[in-house]
Amino acid sequence: MKHLIMMKNGLVLFLFLMLSLSCGGKVTTRTNPPEYKFTINGVVVKDMNLGKDIAYFAILRDDDPFEGAVVKVGSDTLVNQGNGNYYLEGFPLFSFEQTVTILISSTDDDFDLTKSVVIPGDFSIVELPEDDKLNVGGHSIDISWTPSVHASGFFLSMVRPGGLSGYTMRDENKDRTEKILPEAFRTSQDLVEEGFYEVYVIAYSESFLYYPGISFEMLPGLPTGNINGANGTIGAGVIAPSVTIEVTSG
Repeated sequence: MKHLIMMKNGLVLFLFLMLSLSCGGKVTTRTNPPEYKFTINGVVVKDMNLGKDIAYFAILRDDDPFEGAVVKVGSDTLVNQGNGNYYLEGFPLFSFEQTVTILISSTDDDFDLTKSVVIPGDFSIVELPEDDKLNVGGHSIDISWTPSVHASGFFLSMVRPGGLSGYTMRDENKDRTEKILPEAFRTSQDLVEEGFYEVYVIAYSESFLYYPGISFEMLPGLPTGNINGANGTIGAGVIAPSVTIEVTSG
């Protein structure tokens, strides 16, 4: 049984989140080299839980949502959703391990930006033992996963029962394994919280950002500022099929 959180009002919320993520909490411009007019935040992602490939970008010009851009991912042109948001979904839009070229332009501003990112390779979470799938008493659980070619990092995100924000962690040792500690399955009163927990593992290349339909909480502190010629961040990622843990008090 899976509990997925479908983000509401994704277009508006994404832009708000990108504003807060860019440059440490606010949109700033660089003074050397000369100030950049555009702030661009976006991601290309293969979400194996949604069964979709997604490209999603939020663009600001002089700190205001900009609707005059042309955004292309490979040969596909993203749809202008308004309020500075550009979106496209389908299956497939791109392949595992593919180098995706992103083109963003504005003729009126004489602006052209090209950025290439690599989609990480296909991977999966290693099957859990039965006593971890049915976790009696909320004991710790080791989660591991297979390699993903071209991934520059991984993080784990767990959604609590009822779709509540959960528990995130970075693969600090880059050994493709992490331990979910017992406190992740407990309330603030240290009681076992019964129910179904959904565990996601994300492989990312360069960075990773929110997108419509995201089913898990983002890990804070991912890399930012990787665009030449504009402010902001562009990343790529793959979300492995999630695993479900049922927790009972005994």
